[in-house]
Amino acid sequence: MGAKSIPSSIIVCLAALCLHLALPITACAQAWVPRQGDGRVTVTYLNLHVRYHRNYLGQKTDQGPIRTHTSVMSFEYGLTDNLAMDADVAHVSSKFEGFVGPVPHGPADTGAYHPTLQDSRIALRYNARNTPFVVTPFIAVVFPTRDYETRGHSAAGRALRELQMGVNVGRDLEGTLPGSYVHGRYSYAVVERVEEFNLNRSNAEGEFGYLATPRLSLRFLAGWQRTHGGLEIPVDSGHPHFHNIHDQATRANFVRVGGGATLSVTRSLDLHADYIRTVAGRNTHAPRGIALGITWRFSRGYSPGKFFAQNLPGRLSGVGQGMNKL
Repeated sequence: MGAKSIPSSIIVCLAALCLHLALPITACAQAWVPRQGDGRVTVTYLNLHVRYHRNYLGQKTDQGPIRTHTSVMSFEYGLTDNLAMDADVAHVSSKFEGFVGPVPHGPADTGAYHPTLQDSRIALRYNARNTPFVVTPFIAVVFPTRDYETRGHSAAGRALRELQMGVNVGRDLEGTLPGSYVHGRYSYAVVERVEEFNLNRSNAEGEFGYLATPRLSLRFLAGWQRTHGGLEIPVDSGHPHFHNIHDQATRANFVRVGGGATLSVTRSLDLHADYIRTVAGRNTHAPRGIALGITWRFSRGYSPGKFFAQNLPGRLSGVGQGMNKL
C-alpha cells in the first residue's frame, strides 16, 4: 500500500468517533499527515446508548438508560509537508431515560434533552519518520467551550482542561496483504484536577484497515483507557462532595472494540459509518452506538491532480482515528 497502490477515491479522513461520554476530542490524530495546503472538513453525527453502568469491579449495574445525540465538526490542515493542525468542536444533547424521582441524580436528569456545546480540541502533529514505520508525535489542548452542567447521568461531559501528548505509529502491509495497513497510538493526558483527585490518564488504540474495493474501505478498531486516580464507584461514596463531583472525578477505565467502513462518492467527498461498543470497564458508562458522517477534502498550493494522486494509507477513512472519543 505504498504511494501508488491505493486508488485516489479513498483518500479521506474520518472525524473521530465520540462514544466516550466525556468526549475528549481526538479527531485526525493520525500518523500520516496531509501535504502543505491540503486539508479536510468532516461532520459526524453519533447516536449513543448507555444501558448499563460499570462499578469499580467492572460489574454491570442498571441505573437507567441514557440516550445521547452528538455532532462533531472537525478540521485538519497541512501547515507544511510534515506539520499538521487539527481542530474539533462537539455539540451534545443527552437524555436520561430511566425513572426520574423527586430528587434527580443530577440537574439534567429530568427526562428531557439538554443540548449544549461541549469541548473543543486543538492539536499539532509532526511527522518525524516515514520508513519503515510512519512515526508522528502530537501535542494537543482540550478545553470546554462553555460552562455546561457536569452533574448527572445525562451530563454533556466533564468540562475539564487537558494537555495531551503522544505518538502515532503506522505502516502499510503491502508486502503481506495488499491494500491493508495497521496503526497504533499512545497518549498521556494531564487533566485538570477535581479537588484532591489526580485524573491524568493513558490511552492506547490499535487499528487494522483494508481496501475492499476501489471505493470501499473497511476497518477494525480497539481502544483502552486507564485513569491514574479518581473516585471508585461506589466505595468512595462517603466522600463529603461525592454527589457533586463523582461524574467529573471517577477513575474511568475501559476497553472498547468496533469497526467501520467508508464509501468514496467522488474524488473530494466521502461517507463513513462506524459502530463501537464497550466490552469491559470500571467506574464508567458502557456505551455503544453508531457514527455517520461526511468528509470534504480540499487543496491549496497544489494542483487537484497532485492532491488526489496522493495514495497514502493516511488518506484512508478512519486511519488513526481510534476511539478516544467513543
